[in-house]
Amino acid sequence: MFPRVCMVNHEIHHKLFRLVTICGGYLLVVMTLVTYFSERDMKIPSHFFILFASLTLLTGVRGEASIFGDQKELNVLFIGNSFTARHNLSGLVKEVLEEGQPGLSVNVQALTYGGQDLFRHWTYFFSHSFIEQQDLSDETLRDRIGKMESFQGLETTPSEYSDYWRAVRASEHEQLFSIVQQRIGIALKRHQHLFNSRKHKWDAVVLQSWRDIVPEENQGYSRYASKFAELAAEQGAQVIMYMTAPFVQNATPVDGPQLQNKVEMELQVVRRLARKIGATAVVPVPLAINTLQQGGTDLTFCYVNDFHPNQATAYLTANMFYTAFTKQRSEGLSFDTVTENNSKGQPEGKDPDGGNATVVFEGETKTLLQQAAYEAVMQFDQSLENEMPEKQSQQRTNP
Repeated sequence: MFPRVCMVNHEIHHKLFRLVTICGGYLLVVMTLVTYFSERDMKIPSHFFILFASLTLLTGVRGEASIFGDQKELNVLFIGNSFTARHNLSGLVKEVLEEGQPGLSVNVQALTYGGQDLFRHWTYFFSHSFIEQQDLSDETLRDRIGKMESFQGLETTPSEYSDYWRAVRASEHEQLFSIVQQRIGIALKRHQHLFNSRKHKWDAVVLQSWRDIVPEENQGYSRYASKFAELAAEQGAQVIMYMTAPFVQNATPVDGPQLQNKVEMELQVVRRLARKIGATAVVPVPLAINTLQQGGTDLTFCYVNDFHPNQATAYLTANMFYTAFTKQRSEGLSFDTVTENNSKGQPEGKDPDGGNATVVFEGETKTLLQQAAYEAVMQFDQSLENEMPEKQSQQRTNP
């Protein structure tokens, strides 16, 4: 059983507006040419009009330009945790982008630490070193390594760590700081490697959320995504915001959307943040899952024995990244396979629930997830556009 309601096509008025704008631009060119030929008593070649009409139609169907324009290579850094590492999500994004954009080579690096959020990435792992690695001096690198080593040696929990938990995740049990110290060991090795391999200049940086989207403007994801985004902008990299859905992904069939109020709060916060930091795109996974849950669905989006996203969520998310990067649909692409890379104690080749680790999506399920991916990204983009101050001003002026 699939969702029992049809998905709304939120792009229609957006594409109509775009088509009218494009047609208007080409019409201006045609009128200029008409004037040019008329003033010189010259006959206008008929193939000119055929060419302009064809360009207009092709551009209208194609949709907005991708964020990488005519680039032949795209370098993307993912910053997150297991919601990025599982199923090798960055690799899936590379796969679908390279298939859908022939001639484009995509290079990805995933900087992940299990169970960690952007606060800890910034404060204890210094993950921003990898954004600014081309300009990072050896002195700064050694200073950050020294700070991480001092954190590793602490025998008590730092005050800023406890303050963060009270402000952002008060309803949850505070994670032991010793777990963070274990992750610092990995961060230290990665920083040591930077001494001899500072080469990458990123075109895009993906900032993953993790139970840290709260209404307060200077807390949690809003605060630390802003810090990372500022550095990314200084390095000429675009920012992609990746919203995870740990609270709404269902392990068993549901009769309707889960935690809609929480999802709407998170979407509102991220819309505000996207405007503030100038994010290029947003991957709103909670919105896509809520939409698929409308009217009830037998589709599941996490494991019964493990709270992590399952293969369906990974496939949905990878297709959402495709639309976020290209503003295009992924329907028609052959990309269809997702493999779980952490069995959680199950035999090799199995996922945490004992099913096959590799799932091939086909038929109605494949199409449904591809459609949901496109619709959610475009719906979010449209809601962001509708909330722009100038748009609201126009709406008040022209009711």
